[in-house]
Formats: sequence, structure tokens, C-alpha cells
Amino acid sequence: MKCSKCQNGNMKIKLGQYGLFAACDKFPNCRNPIKLNKFLYEALKKEGINIYGWDHTCWKCKKTTKVYTYFINKQLKPYMEEYIELGNLGLDSCIPIDEYLKANFSTINKNYSNTQHKYCTSNNCSHCNALIGNHFIVDDPHDIFNDWITSDLDKYIVGKIPFEKLNIQEEDLTGLEEYYIQIGKKKQKKQLLFF
Repeated sequence: MKCSKCQNGNMKIKLGQYGLFAACDKFPNCRNPIKLNKFLYEALKKEGINIYGWDHTCWKCKKTTKVYTYFINKQLKPYMEEYIELGNLGLDSCIPIDEYLKANFSTINKNYSNTQHKYCTSNNCSHCNALIGNHFIVDDPHDIFNDWITSDLDKYIVGKIPFEKLNIQEEDLTGLEEYYIQIGKKKQKKQLLFF
């Protein structure tokens, strides 16, 4: 995404003293920092939201069912100045995206999770309707783990939600930065913000 100030540089996600933000890659010649939620809003407005899907074996009936989610963190990798592993921003992270998926995918519903003790947006098995927990789909997607680690997920894209189909406001993305972690050169994880 081009810098709105100098028109020569590109906006990149950077790690600063107080966490993550976006700024022009022509710094220090161009100083144009913006808050992360504003940058996320502009990037998603330009690109839309990728929907990822793959086959998953149901824990209950053992049949193969399709599961779906979004990985905003992986989708934004091209905007990163250096490798920054963002937390897993997927299904049940952004209400407007979740509402769109529930309306367009019959296996995505609001389900009560006994492990989380709350209702959450999640996948159901297309055969037995069992809840497929987000731990296996968003937080730790076992079926696609190797590709998920390398962020090579393009082959799992099953569609893209045009931004104008969603009712996302900047404030819907506020707070998502609490999930972000930095992976250092020695691959040590450092939690930036806590919630």
C-alpha cells in the first residue's frame, strides 16, 4: 500500500517501543506513522478478506468435513517490514466477518463451547453437526500445520469477501493488536501486550 504522504514509499507493519504500528518504509525521509487498526482497515479495504478451507476429520463421526476460517495475520504478511508473527486472527475474532460467514456457509454457526464456557462462531461437521473447535482450525490448525507455519496458504483460499459486503468499522479492528507477538532472529517469542 502506497504511503499517502510521500507517494513514493510503501506502508509496512513495524515493531516499535510501544508495540506494532504501520509507517512508510522511506523513514526517516518520510515520517508517516499510523495506528495498526487504521492500517488493518485500509489494507483489508483494498484486498478484501481471504477465506481458507480444507478437509478435516471430525472427532466424533470420523468422517471428512470441510472447515473454513480467515487468517488476517497470514494475509498481511506482505505488509511486514521484517518477519513478525501476528497472533491467530481467525474465526470468532471479528464479528462482521463472522456474521458474513454464518450467512454464507451452512457449517459455520454460533455454538456453545464447553471448553470455553461461552458461545462462539465455529465450524460444525457437515455429517453429524459436532462442533469443530477453533483450537484445531484457528489457533493450531493440525491439518495444514506445515503450510501454516511457513505462511504458504494460498492453495487453501476458497474465496474472498469483498470489503464492501462487510460492515467493518475501524473500531472493529481495535484491540486485535493485543494478539501480536514478535519472533526474534533466534526464534524466541516475546509477548508484546497482554489481555
